[in-house]
Amino acid sequence: MLKAQKIEALLSTLCPVDGARVLEVGTGAGYIAAHFAQRVGPRGQVQAVDVTDTRKVHQGYQFQRVDDTTLPFDHATFDICISNHVLEHVGDGRDQLQHLREIRRVLRPNGWLYLAVPNRWTLMEPHFRLPLLSWFPPKLGDLYVRAAGKGERYDCDPPSSNTLRALLKQANLSAKDVTLDGIRLVGELESKPGLRRQALCHPGLWAWAMYGILPSYLILSQPSPKS
Repeated sequence: MLKAQKIEALLSTLCPVDGARVLEVGTGAGYIAAHFAQRVGPRGQVQAVDVTDTRKVHQGYQFQRVDDTTLPFDHATFDICISNHVLEHVGDGRDQLQHLREIRRVLRPNGWLYLAVPNRWTLMEPHFRLPLLSWFPPKLGDLYVRAAGKGERYDCDPPSSNTLRALLKQANLSAKDVTLDGIRLVGELESKPGLRRQALCHPGLWAWAMYGILPSYLILSQPSPKS
């Protein structure tokens, strides 16, 4: 899976994947967990959790269903944690902070978190595919979703870049922005030859100018000393 390859490529610049203990929070179909199960080797282990079991791939990793943001693992258990487009689904800012604090709790002191979140100020909301949906306050967002025939309510709460950094700081997690590196990898891994691939492979030429409205942000994070 190309998304899993991108995540591995970003993490492997900072920490070894072979032999790692990995946790994926919000595993969904299970493709990322299954990919890492192949990559960690016999000395490693992959755990996955989600509030519902919608997996399409079950092999190679252990899965547990959870009821909320609480993680059923001991302190400092994992070398790597992956939260890939999960934060916006866990609830409001308090729930999002708890999600990050739980990840910090189960990460080893030198462990790494891969965090991908959609940007509140992106022009096209990625889940409902409605322009500017995430810009609206919750009640107006619900009305917009219903008027567009896309459901009953807008059940996502994507943060802005500033809000995301504030949440990480409150959770005592560092923030290494690798958004441009992720865009570059998408170009190298996913795109056919052409102008689109050239643009993705050279995000420094344009992405910083559009940073405030980029679709997603990618962060690599480590536990910071508790204040």
